[in-house]
Amino acid sequence: MELYLQFGYGMMGLADELISSWGGGGVILSPRDLEQSQLAKVAKSIGKSSAEVLVDPQCYLHAADHGRLTSHEYWQQFGSKKTNDLINSRNVDCLEVLKDLNAELGCQSLILPGIYAESLDDLWWDFHESQMLGAMDIGLAPSEVQPTIALGASIVSNETSIDELIDRVRGWAPDRIYVVLETTSSYLSEDPLWLAGVFQLAAGLKVYGKKVLFGYANHQMLPLGAIGVDAIASGTWLNVRAFQPEKFMISNDDEVSRRAKGGWYYCPQALSEYKMPMLDVAQRTKVLPLMYPDPDSGYATALFSGVQPSLVDWGEKNAFLHYLTSLRDQCLATKKSSYDDAMFHVQAVLEKARGLLASLRKGGVRGNDRDFSEFVDVSEAALVLLDAAYGARLRRQRP
Repeated sequence: MELYLQFGYGMMGLADELISSWGGGGVILSPRDLEQSQLAKVAKSIGKSSAEVLVDPQCYLHAADHGRLTSHEYWQQFGSKKTNDLINSRNVDCLEVLKDLNAELGCQSLILPGIYAESLDDLWWDFHESQMLGAMDIGLAPSEVQPTIALGASIVSNETSIDELIDRVRGWAPDRIYVVLETTSSYLSEDPLWLAGVFQLAAGLKVYGKKVLFGYANHQMLPLGAIGVDAIASGTWLNVRAFQPEKFMISNDDEVSRRAKGGWYYCPQALSEYKMPMLDVAQRTKVLPLMYPDPDSGYATALFSGVQPSLVDWGEKNAFLHYLTSLRDQCLATKKSSYDDAMFHVQAVLEKARGLLASLRKGGVRGNDRDFSEFVDVSEAALVLLDAAYGARLRRQRP
């Protein structure tokens, strides 16, 4: 499984550094966070590498009023029409502008607008399916577009709704799907049924031959690699690691919220993040060496140099670079030759995290609401449900 960068606030320079060092992956550009000239600048820079460039139209809320987002020409075509008019016109006006924008930016695939669903009603289906016809109306082949599936948390937790989605989407002509799922919290989900829904949606799409990209993801989604998901996308701030529909409203413009002094340190083998004072505690109780990153991103060495971690000039940029590089390494490690091998790998990752977290707790080290201790069981339960529902087919069909 690959890692793409989910673009968010203040990521232009960081994306350049990461993509240059990775030599692959991809970037999903955010019109909410970039003006058109900035979109072009980032795309040109990323285009020098082998990374894929995509644009998420972010048409999740028809009533969105975030100024940067609604200033884009394609959005004005989308936001100015009633939903029924968008369906009847196949949203062609918006799609034509998006097609031109994608061509200017060098995108090989156009992500179709997708409305956030709190229920799977006829209007929702009609909008998405009419757009695929609209894409053909403007000369795009199915292989050149990827529909967006954006779902509310209650749908993801509902097995019947997930089965309905799989049964209908498998017949769509495009073979690439962009999936965006609202979580049950602001970051990691404590609901095993929600996580099982994520895994089962992915499995259902994969067994029917779809290429799947999950947007707004984080390390809780690593088991998607066992299913054969092609890529997940993640970023810096929490609002690009977990889908929050309200971020597209101007009253919820909170991209710089929840900062921790010195940044959060992601311990990949513990699947947890820690503030600098907790690393100080770990140093004093002599468990800090257990937290040295595995895999080693190359960005966190200074925290383990013997200096008190909170006194190290590390900061948010290094925290972001370290998190995303570590996550990419973990994603790539899920690439195995069989479903059973991949499942064994992710189960071993969870079990290793469980043991390490127990040792860290004995040393007084906890990660607040980013401590994965409460989520290991959630992940393992969701994997049991996945295996019961799709294990046999994935053993036969996993790419």
